[in-house]
Amino acid sequence: MKKFLSEVLRKFAVSIVSTILFAVVFFFLIGGIFASLLESPKPEVKPSSFLVVDLTMNLTERPGGLTFEDVAEQAITEEAKPTQMHLLEVLDALHKAKSDPKIAGILVEGSFQPQDYGCGYATIREMIDGLDDFKQSGKPVIGFCHSPTQLDYLVFSTCDELYMDPAGTLLLNGLASQDLFLGDTLKKYGVGIQVVRTGRYKGAVEPFTSTEYSPENREQIRRLLEVRWADYLSFIADRRDFSPIELNSTLLENYLFEAEKAIEMGLIDGIYTYDQLIDLIIERGSLNDENDWFREVALINYLDRPMPGDSLDGAEGHFQQPEIAVIYVEGVIVDGGIDDGSMVGGNEIVNRIRNAWNDAQCKAIVLRVNSPGGSVSGSDAILNEIKRARKEGVPVVVSMGAVAASGGYWIATECDRLFAHEQTITGSIGVFGLLPNFQDLSSRFGASFDAVKTHPSSDLLGVTRPKSEKEMKVLQTHVESLYQKFLKLVAKGRGMNIKKVSQFAEGRVWMGLDAYEIGLVEQLGGLYDAIEHAAELAGLKDTYEVIEMPEVSTPMDDFVEMMDGQAKVNFNPQSSILHEFPGLRVLLEAKDLLKTMDDPRRTYSWLSWYRGSFGFK
Repeated sequence: MKKFLSEVLRKFAVSIVSTILFAVVFFFLIGGIFASLLESPKPEVKPSSFLVVDLTMNLTERPGGLTFEDVAEQAITEEAKPTQMHLLEVLDALHKAKSDPKIAGILVEGSFQPQDYGCGYATIREMIDGLDDFKQSGKPVIGFCHSPTQLDYLVFSTCDELYMDPAGTLLLNGLASQDLFLGDTLKKYGVGIQVVRTGRYKGAVEPFTSTEYSPENREQIRRLLEVRWADYLSFIADRRDFSPIELNSTLLENYLFEAEKAIEMGLIDGIYTYDQLIDLIIERGSLNDENDWFREVALINYLDRPMPGDSLDGAEGHFQQPEIAVIYVEGVIVDGGIDDGSMVGGNEIVNRIRNAWNDAQCKAIVLRVNSPGGSVSGSDAILNEIKRARKEGVPVVVSMGAVAASGGYWIATECDRLFAHEQTITGSIGVFGLLPNFQDLSSRFGASFDAVKTHPSSDLLGVTRPKSEKEMKVLQTHVESLYQKFLKLVAKGRGMNIKKVSQFAEGRVWMGLDAYEIGLVEQLGGLYDAIEHAAELAGLKDTYEVIEMPEVSTPMDDFVEMMDGQAKVNFNPQSSILHEFPGLRVLLEAKDLLKTMDDPRRTYSWLSWYRGSFGFK
């Protein structure tokens, strides 16, 4: 208990000091001075430098950055958040390094730090495409690992040379999907849950009503894991030049390899200490005369990130050339204006789409989706604004990232072209309604509810009482109506009849390659492919700029928002306290899960069991 209170007090102190620090900066520092303190100049790239790609990051779809509160928290707790980089800026950096005469090669090291919906499998595969493109220059890609996760090894396996620390190990023990089930917990505490739903495979309600996966849901999740594992083994077997069948047979018996065994298996190329690795790179002609180290430039310093003070969210056109707007939808879709990588508000995306097509310089929109869905009303609002953009003559191309399912697929039904990666998780065409009530819970503490109303069902969507059988029939009819609307949207967007769409619907989830083969996806490809196609539709050649919504944020941007009264405080307990108190982790996960359930009609199209790094985390 003492440790718990200590952690709580420490976190509380961060918030207090953050506020005090803001006050000090507000009164004593001018924006320009503040920016100069926070932004150090990028180091010069010297000839024969190696670009160091440190995987110790959260690789996301949407641009993120460092907030003012992050700076305060790091200063007080000495706990830095994982660096956040997004796919497009990483791909651009790798593409730039390919033709940069000062870059002699790439060193890959570190270990991914997934958070929220970052480090998705398909996203990492696209990052590897960027590394493969770099390798066409003939420059080496060298990897150094200690004890990589399976997700890390996906990247390491593509290196020309891969070395492991003598004390390192490699664990290749397959994939798993684990979910939190609150059925018995909610009953125990007197929280009633009533459900209306469509589709045999729509298992999104199960975490709230059951203690385990249904047979149908278990079947589709198993199928996804098996397809992904087969792809994973095939990928690394191809890169390390051995048979995936033999590798799989070996892993059934032994899946934990020490360094010596990893060499014997052909999974790595050598055993080096880090100092020996540095000597190897220096031998390749990359000596830094100043400190007997190799010449290096960190990926974070090689990125082309905007400077503080640039316009937020690209709302104001600031390029003199035609623009393609890449708008990111990452996280559970909710109502409102939030966008933090975990949840994204329908209103926020609508505003960005509207700002884009209203800009005379914007000639096309690419909607990059990494979302398991969520609120029907939030998803439909986004869809309607996409329709408006196309009506105004602005082409809209949808590019699916790691996941674009349920509501994430709903918003993709109206577009000029739909791209997905082979390993994108998509589909889940279905709708459900979740209706909690706290009547029993309240009565246990002597509390009761009363209401004055004009109609027996005026409090239908409240949480103070269970719904009657007649009311549940009304709500079921509403959900079925939304499901039919969903089917019609898919049929129109994909050029199918409703009967055919129904065969692939019922909430069933598909892998991108399967979705392409049955017609739910029009083309396989990544973010670059979608941008190039959008340029073609807009009649653009090479003379266009890509703007991103949102843009990368800096502490200075956050400071300006605080001065404008727009700051959003999102203080979350860090992993240290959660690791010490597993019970608290469960409660916080349950709280976060329920927080996303904000649809005004309590209706959702949502793949609730999906988590970032599905199968690996």
